[in-house]
Amino acid sequence: MERIRRGLRLAGQSWEVIKKDRSLLLFPVISTVAMIVALIVIWTPALAIGVFSDADSVDESNPVVIAFGVVTAYAATFIAIFFNVALASCASRSFNGEDTRVSEGIAAARERIGQIAAWALLATTVGLILRALEERLPLAGRIVVGLIGVGWAIATYLVVPVLAHERVGPIDALKRSGSIVKQRWGESIVGNAGIGIVTALIGFVIVVVFAALVAATGGEVAIAIPIIAVGVVLLAIVSVIGSALTQVFNVAVYRFAMEGGAEAQGQIGPFSSGDLSNAFKAK
Repeated sequence: MERIRRGLRLAGQSWEVIKKDRSLLLFPVISTVAMIVALIVIWTPALAIGVFSDADSVDESNPVVIAFGVVTAYAATFIAIFFNVALASCASRSFNGEDTRVSEGIAAARERIGQIAAWALLATTVGLILRALEERLPLAGRIVVGLIGVGWAIATYLVVPVLAHERVGPIDALKRSGSIVKQRWGESIVGNAGIGIVTALIGFVIVVVFAALVAATGGEVAIAIPIIAVGVVLLAIVSVIGSALTQVFNVAVYRFAMEGGAEAQGQIGPFSSGDLSNAFKAK
């Protein structure tokens, strides 16, 4: 329950930033649209050459399918990071009381497009390797891979704010993120922000409620489809808001670490030094 309470408090503080700068909500929306466009552009040629000619199944070992899958993974990672960096750049300025525009965030991300592309390549490669190992190793191996994945998530926690604020390459961004987390919150930590937990709970409630409503229609398609459509829209809204809240909080954590941490006894926007110093806790 403590995580949920902290998550609600941090989500509320992040929302205070977004309320003052509503343009921050547009970045996850644009990112989602860009991903959809990228999927269409990437997989239309796959349809043209008959990759899905067999309606019953797709051969995942087919080199063509693998190639399209890798390109898709990289494109999705690049797009997500690009717009997260754009959001982080604007969020940092919002903490200073500035009212930002989407174009300013995109311009800031475009200036770092080389670093973003390189980091997306590294992140995609590591993600694909971990996934391949997890699918092929026995239980003990999957547990080890899972622990490596957790370590990777912790080490890369602040990569987006680092890319938004510092002109460094992918390896240096990884080292910088890991170093900040280690210096401020110790070597043995688990993320305890809680915003993701709160977002997931809200999404779960929406799914349960709308599943019950669909079940109550008794199979009436004409009634069920609009209900499902509304549920999907609500889930999309929750996803957009949750993504924006998380990035705002991540920037606050980065700024907190860079500006003296708990020793400064100050605030980063609406976030108190106490909440930010407890962004992580010892295992």
